[in-house]
Amino acid sequence: MFLGVMRTTNLREAANALGLSHPTIRRRLNALEGELGLKLFERRADGMHATPEAAELLDVAEQMETLAHTFDRRARGQSPDFKGRIEISAPDVLVSELLMPTFAALIDKWPALHLHVAPSEQLADLARREADVAVRVVPHGSSPDGDLTGRRAATIYTAVYGEEHQWIGYFGDERDQGAIRSERFKDVPVACSMANTYAVWAACLEGLGLAELPCFLVEPTLSRRTAPEPWGDIWVLVHPDLRRSPRLKVVRDELVGALKKLQPRLRGRA
Repeated sequence: MFLGVMRTTNLREAANALGLSHPTIRRRLNALEGELGLKLFERRADGMHATPEAAELLDVAEQMETLAHTFDRRARGQSPDFKGRIEISAPDVLVSELLMPTFAALIDKWPALHLHVAPSEQLADLARREADVAVRVVPHGSSPDGDLTGRRAATIYTAVYGEEHQWIGYFGDERDQGAIRSERFKDVPVACSMANTYAVWAACLEGLGLAELPCFLVEPTLSRRTAPEPWGDIWVLVHPDLRRSPRLKVVRDELVGALKKLQPRLRGRA
């Protein structure tokens, strides 16, 4: 709770992050300060401001948190039971377009497992137990950052689709022009940008312009303007402390197997 307030500087945001109510976290913070005999935060109109005493304790609190997460991961890694909650993080487009049948099969086969799937483009921190299994896309030919263990399951291919008069970007700045891989359309101007793959796809369907899109997502709704090229590799990852967990191994193996079978679609050959 101390770390939650330190990281957000706002009681309500800390409460949301910890799954507590606003009155509960305020009450517990008051109790902590009373127990320690220290004032940890100055309550101001613009939020919670750490006192010098709180700043001195931050490093120790983070070490305690790291050890607690390590204890929890290793304990979970020893459990032989095929039951309980498993947190899975994956990009939303992969969850909705490719992986849902696999999740359904896992739930049907292992009813005692509770899969909590968090579709997100943000990278979950496996060391902090934000996820037990992470499906991540990294640039083609590279490996995931960090000390995670896992397997490369498949490769996403992209191609250029849409009308040739202008580009639809993703970033809204000069990065869009730099991201154009097709020499054929290098001189076509970037007219607009959409920060979401689904939005870019919808814009192409409306004839707004060209875009580089994943083949598995947009075919056969749009015609290709270029040949598919490898863009990113899909990895299924766990923390090293959990690599021997039988139930996580089942989930990881099922996800890897499903993605391997989907490689023709990912390549644009379905």
